[in-house]
Amino acid sequence: MLLDQLVVLYQPVVDLRTGAVVAAEALVRLRDQTTGALLAPARFLPAAERSGQVTAIDRRVAEIAVGQLGRWRTAHPGRELTIGVNVSVRDLDDLTLPARVAALAARSGVPCEAIIIELTETLASPEGRGHEAVLEQLVALGCTVTLDDFGTGFSSLSHLQRFPVGGIKVDRSFTSRLGEGSRNDRVVRSMVRLGLDLRVHVTAEGVESVAQLRLLQEMGCPYGQGYLFSRPVPAGELGDLLQRSFPVRLQQVSAAS
Repeated sequence: MLLDQLVVLYQPVVDLRTGAVVAAEALVRLRDQTTGALLAPARFLPAAERSGQVTAIDRRVAEIAVGQLGRWRTAHPGRELTIGVNVSVRDLDDLTLPARVAALAARSGVPCEAIIIELTETLASPEGRGHEAVLEQLVALGCTVTLDDFGTGFSSLSHLQRFPVGGIKVDRSFTSRLGEGSRNDRVVRSMVRLGLDLRVHVTAEGVESVAQLRLLQEMGCPYGQGYLFSRPVPAGELGDLLQRSFPVRLQQVSAAS
């Protein structure tokens, strides 16, 4: 696998109270050399994990994404846009990760506070490997640690205890079923309230309909990400989205209702 085949797309995260784009998640794709098609991560990341190439991929994606963030912030002064980059368990094995992130932020002209370290909820992180210390150092730099795909693994609450988590992203499997039944709605409401009670950022992934948006607003969920706002897009298209606000038509509903 060649690193120059990697393509980074960006999906915006929208403030559900204002409609403004406040962050973007960097998502990697692989361009097929024969067809030119963009392959989803499921098509190549498992092999990269087995071969040990995943760390090189993560490093390259972070370099591209944080560098792009620097250009966006220069083009839009005053916008405190942040970028989310995915980190694997192999990345956390690298004790130099915090120093590399700090150096990357400095080269890109962005504060470490603008970098979100996204950990998949299914991350297999045995205790005793020093991952807590690596994440604590990243937080000390100013980075935010977020649990991605929250609710899908068996270690949700354990990760909240072990790691210095500053945000959770409610998995799309829950968001997609909003409105279909009271049980799922109560589960999502509970996850949102848990995040708010812990005073961490809460983002709902997979928002695809206005009905889902309304329910999330009623629950007090502050941020959303999904096709209702935008599919993952190239950097230029994300730059265009920064110049607009989405019509979220806020409902004045208390988060505690």
